[in-house]
Amino acid sequence: MELYDLIEKAKTSKQQAQSRLVNLFWDDVKRYIYSLVKDENNAEELTIETFTKVLQKLNLYNIDFDFKTWILSIAHNTCIDFLRKNNKILSNFSTDNYHDIKDSDPSPEQLFIYKQNVETVQKMLNKLPEKYSILIQLRYLDEKKLNEIVNDTGLTLANVKVSLMRAKKLLFEMKDENL
Repeated sequence: MELYDLIEKAKTSKQQAQSRLVNLFWDDVKRYIYSLVKDENNAEELTIETFTKVLQKLNLYNIDFDFKTWILSIAHNTCIDFLRKNNKILSNFSTDNYHDIKDSDPSPEQLFIYKQNVETVQKMLNKLPEKYSILIQLRYLDEKKLNEIVNDTGLTLANVKVSLMRAKKLLFEMKDENL
């Protein structure tokens, strides 16, 4: 199937086409992200986040531009956002030279907010369909790698990736409803 046809099918939310698109570009995107963040777990998370954005914004893609370049620009912007949120200095970003800025131990207020956030997330997980809540539990609470989840669940890697993207999307929608 030609890439353009695959993109058009994925735009109509056809799961098989979306999975094929993700699989087609997964390794390139993950490798690019890893070159920026130098951490395997963060690279996997940011790759999932990138493809979540790609699938959400697929209707904005202009066929006059190279699709892989478009995806990598989304990956690049996702990494910049991640680094900013995690207090990384972005100077010399293109040469991968950044430093952690770490605070001392969290304050009692920060610990209280963290506990409230964990409780909120747990309530939201309970509202998710079981197939999604299990994957979120394994990935984010048990901190398992994607391959470990594949081994634990018997699902294909593509299915795990796409299901995690959908589960995260549902969680974000729930979060927005609760605001």
